[in-house]
Amino acid sequence: MIKILNRFVRIQKFNNNYLKNINNNQNFYSIHQKYLNHFSRKMAESKLYLTKDETCDYLKSINFEFKRYDHEPCFNVEDMHKYLKLEKAPLIKNLFYQDKKGNYYLVVAKHDTKVEKTLWKQVNLAPGNMRLAADEKLEAVLKVKRGHVNPFALVNDTEKLVKALIIDEHLKKEEYWAFHPMDNSACVEFKQTEFQKFIDAIGRTFVHVRLDLSEEEEKKLAEQAKKETAKVEEAGHTKLGIDVKKDQDLSEWYKQVITKSEMIEYYDISGCYILRPHAYAIWEIIQRFFDDIIKGFDVQNAYFPMFVTDKALNKEKEHVEGFSPEVAWVTRSGSTDLPEPIAVRPTSETIMYPAYSKWIKSHRDLPLKLNQWTNVVRWEFKDPTPFIRTREFLWQEGHTAHATDAEATEFTFLIQDQYRRVYEELLAVPVIKGVKSENEKFPGAYFSSTIETCIPANGRAVQAATSHHLGQNFSKMFDISFLDGEKKKQYAYQTSWGLTTRTIGVMILYHGDDKGLVLPPLVASTQVVIVPIIKTGADNERVLNKAHELKAELKKAGIRVQVDDRDNYTSGWKFNHWEVKGIPLRFEIGQMDMDKNQITAVWRVNSHKEAIPNESIIETTKLRLKEIQDLMLTNSKKKFNDKIKPASTWAEFMTSLNSRCIVYTPWCNEISCEKAVKERSALESKGTENESGLSGSAKTLCIPNEQEPIAEGTKCFSCGKPALKRVYWGRSY
Repeated sequence: MIKILNRFVRIQKFNNNYLKNINNNQNFYSIHQKYLNHFSRKMAESKLYLTKDETCDYLKSINFEFKRYDHEPCFNVEDMHKYLKLEKAPLIKNLFYQDKKGNYYLVVAKHDTKVEKTLWKQVNLAPGNMRLAADEKLEAVLKVKRGHVNPFALVNDTEKLVKALIIDEHLKKEEYWAFHPMDNSACVEFKQTEFQKFIDAIGRTFVHVRLDLSEEEEKKLAEQAKKETAKVEEAGHTKLGIDVKKDQDLSEWYKQVITKSEMIEYYDISGCYILRPHAYAIWEIIQRFFDDIIKGFDVQNAYFPMFVTDKALNKEKEHVEGFSPEVAWVTRSGSTDLPEPIAVRPTSETIMYPAYSKWIKSHRDLPLKLNQWTNVVRWEFKDPTPFIRTREFLWQEGHTAHATDAEATEFTFLIQDQYRRVYEELLAVPVIKGVKSENEKFPGAYFSSTIETCIPANGRAVQAATSHHLGQNFSKMFDISFLDGEKKKQYAYQTSWGLTTRTIGVMILYHGDDKGLVLPPLVASTQVVIVPIIKTGADNERVLNKAHELKAELKKAGIRVQVDDRDNYTSGWKFNHWEVKGIPLRFEIGQMDMDKNQITAVWRVNSHKEAIPNESIIETTKLRLKEIQDLMLTNSKKKFNDKIKPASTWAEFMTSLNSRCIVYTPWCNEISCEKAVKERSALESKGTENESGLSGSAKTLCIPNEQEPIAEGTKCFSCGKPALKRVYWGRSY
């Protein structure tokens, strides 16, 4: 409720006192809480209705793009035809239903869609229990009156009494939608893809349903579905197969892959996800790989609390401003307001460094190298994508303190190269090593080193990991000082660095195909799956025994292996199941293989099939896993290199950008030019094809560590000033 009301606290009745108290009182959040609670009570007592202006302000605050139309009040479809002249969106009607248990349902439909009773069956509800809700129920739940019903009113349903937002399947085909902003004397028109921003912001979901499906059509479809199911089962396939092409709908493909491969389970808080064992096992392998590396550099693991006080967080101004929109705050304990809000860590500099200031007194205490494996929360309103951009994620964060600038610089780039190893050696994903521009560096850092990559399927850039040289900025703020050999006080030079579960998402997007996941062997929790071929009349016990004997041999040799001996699925079903899960090698053992003293091996990466003699099975398996790992990196490098395009003029830059590439240009290295490129590229992207929820603007990715010489007279591709650096640009997730 607090989060929602914060958007609408501008109502004049409370606004003057609210702003006055904020400006005059250092305890901002206590005053903030007080007035929001006051506003909440007043709203409940007087049934205040949010105005169309306040609703539009809220949409702007979550970067929701729309066009507004003001018109005569429209109480029905006839009025909409008469007064509402939209440019692109169809006319839409909204219906508010109630069941016998006191649950409510909001149905959004094209104006000419007939809503059939089968609607309720499609969402697993009993049709006889449904009726249109009375006016007083409508006002109590959505805080709008009859004739003003709209999906934006869900912000008022703080008790989540509306159990489902149901949207007409026919609207899915429309590029633009339009809803009343609480008031039927206005309408906002927007791209359908924008609506997800609103849904994510209020932590809700919606479903598309065929509202006009008649009972006769429903029976026909049910019969057809039965026939299709029978065909699928007869062919030995699983319904868990991916039914969209990666190059046709990447977003839907990704959603299906991560769920059908049993990597992710969606959760009822937007931007938070359940990592199933198949995904978490990959994170554990990444964790062990990197943990072993950093321990070789004398880094020690520790753990620090997840909460930070307002005072500590705000101690370093530039740092907190960089994270301010993403900070989640705890403001209550049970029913009691906390005297001071506590932030959930977006990163741990301000949590760890007060302790560093106690532990470091002498140059003999340096270097201090600590790391923690933990979770963080960054409550951003950008479109969440599992693994890639989430509100809670797992990571490691390392923090070191050094006696000299040179030591800190060396360690910053040392860690950067270890991140490269994680991606290239373990995940078979190529990256570029570089440093961030001044505008894109970590808040409060002296400089930020980074590794960047690009998803070949859509050309979107991804910041894969960062390692920051913090200089003495934080050490001076937190008094992390020491006495040098001459007993003089010096401030430490610090670094911080982090790698997240984004690694898994990048790996999926790079290697996955139309069948599902494709896992590099080094990171696969199961490297080999053995499928015994069970047939009627065959010596199945002998085949099963051989499968388990082979598993024991492979496991003893250090190979991660499973046997799928389930007797309730066909062999074909199992083949498809393990392909979706991306297991690098599949071994098939049947009666014919037994007779020939061999197994049949199938590579997941390219479907290559071969026979491997039993006597060389261990050596050959190890060799094949290495060959597959190497092949995947080779394929990835080729895809990556094909997505990098040079440009020396603005026209070349935009041509390459719009062809879904990252662009390598000469640049003047000026912040003003960088901001101009971002604004101009966004403006010129209007009307071009873009994936849902991704900005059309380009930004600097990194200034590569290895710079090509810049010939005298080379100009910046954008502003024409002398070029000082070469830099990569791209559209990012």
